[in-house]
Amino acid sequence: MEKLINFMFPVAERKVFFGDENGNPLFTDAYQAITREDNGKLISVMSDSYWIVPNAEIIKPLMEQLQNLDSRWIIDPSHSFVSDARMRLQVTFPDLTFNDGRSDIALSLFLHNSYDGSEGVRLFWGAIRGICSNGMVFGKVLAKFYARHTSGIRLDNLKEQVEQTYDQIPVIKKRISMLQNIGVTKSLEESVEKQLGKTIAKYVNDQPCPANQWILYNYFTWYISHVIDQRMRAAYQMKVSKLFQL
Repeated sequence: MEKLINFMFPVAERKVFFGDENGNPLFTDAYQAITREDNGKLISVMSDSYWIVPNAEIIKPLMEQLQNLDSRWIIDPSHSFVSDARMRLQVTFPDLTFNDGRSDIALSLFLHNSYDGSEGVRLFWGAIRGICSNGMVFGKVLAKFYARHTSGIRLDNLKEQVEQTYDQIPVIKKRISMLQNIGVTKSLEESVEKQLGKTIAKYVNDQPCPANQWILYNYFTWYISHVIDQRMRAAYQMKVSKLFQL
């Protein structure tokens, strides 16, 4: 838990004050300020209906559930980050792996939260390639949990989720096998620049011509995992997952 202390800084909801035309302080019930309680820093101003979920309230139950698992796990720094407004925590299961013919790929889960309304509490399942730390998110073939701040999050069935996710490995491998046997089409190339941007498209175009879509997919996961800022990786990983129906 010591490794996660930076993720669990105290936060609070405060009244929002503003000045009228004469500079007199007024406050409104329509909005609330989200602040860090350890240094008083303002994080965001949200509507009065926003329900704050402190990082600690989801990380501590997750750690408790992880301690009860039979499977080995690690807090993976490769795709974890925390800022005042957002966090992403990666937990990797080194023994729950599959192989795509090139290397072992270990299952991971990614826990998200924010204090600025950019996203609710979310838990995604994905994986990470052992030899190069390429992160992947499987939004199509694996079940994903999503809960907005207005409806909370359940982590008390994590053991069941891990087991069910591992049971889906044959489905993942089947999809990978399909990608390994499908060439890169013109429509896919056009979708790359449209959905992922010119910079990533240029990087891919500068690589050796991919023999199949799985190689192309790995070009993307390498770039996202090693070039894209950590705070932006999740969004790109989800776009790539959707693009390749993973």
